[in-house]
Amino acid sequence: MHSDTRTPTATEHHGTVVDDAVDLFEGVYSSHDINIGQAVADGFSYRYRAVGDERVTTATSAVAAHRWGTINPGRQYTLAWATGPGMVLDADRRDPITMHPNLPVAYPAGRPFTFDAAPAVQHVIRFDADFLESVSAALRGDLPGPLDLRTTADPDALPALRRTIAGAAGTLWDPRAAPPLREAQHRRIAEAVLEAFDQTPPSGIAAAGHGAVRAAQEWIAANARRPLTTADVCRATGLSARGLQAAFHRAGAASPMQFLRDVRLHRVHAALEAGDPSTTTVAEVARAWGFAHLGRFAGTYAGAFGERPSDTLHRRVRRETGQSPSSAPTASTTT
Repeated sequence: MHSDTRTPTATEHHGTVVDDAVDLFEGVYSSHDINIGQAVADGFSYRYRAVGDERVTTATSAVAAHRWGTINPGRQYTLAWATGPGMVLDADRRDPITMHPNLPVAYPAGRPFTFDAAPAVQHVIRFDADFLESVSAALRGDLPGPLDLRTTADPDALPALRRTIAGAAGTLWDPRAAPPLREAQHRRIAEAVLEAFDQTPPSGIAAAGHGAVRAAQEWIAANARRPLTTADVCRATGLSARGLQAAFHRAGAASPMQFLRDVRLHRVHAALEAGDPSTTTVAEVARAWGFAHLGRFAGTYAGAFGERPSDTLHRRVRRETGQSPSSAPTASTTT
């Protein structure tokens, strides 16, 4: 199968200057609010090492001081575990997440969250959201969309997850590993993480679950932001146009381009639900996902979700302010 995975990059930083550490970790976590407090008795130091590509990044960090602040995961899902106690996620909420030594947790996804951490070594595996969501969809025979990951692993799945991480570590940490081997390990570890953490409810729009069709749908979902044609899917899967259409027909699935449209619609829906109406417009989100004709898009969206895209975008504001749908602000660019 054709791959679009880029050559992995390796980075390593270490030092003893607090300001340098703050700059580094604010960049890593897309934050403007990383704070470093009292250092350990031996003095302050930090180190950070990461190897990854556009799909999966493995990283380890150590900060010899108390630190706190905000992490913005963006379009990523993160598995993390620390070697010692004293790290808390969602520290400002009523139900904070306490990380126990060497027990992996899934970071909160889709929103910024706070953390408070004692000195310790932390390991993380970060997944590009489109990649992990497409793997989940393939496993569940469902349409890709935002994942609902439980905070802690299913105890029955935890031993297999640990074995998979240990078995994949040599490849993930080697930027010179052969691309096919690296991609295979990406998939194995993604599937193990999903087996342990994924509790996403079905979308209601089924995808095929076997063979060439499943592989094609997974590739389409992972590349849905790009301008795609049937020819692109054929090149990715190694099938002829006739063979691709026949495989989808035998599986009782929508055509590849119909599946692409459904994936994009659900991505737009998720982005609008999470969007801030003061900084987000329907037009920019729709165009980002390949919908160039906004009037046609609005009708298709309403048919799929039973509401206008602008209603989805303003739903959070209506919940917070108690507005009715008719009283929510609208603009000509959001319908």
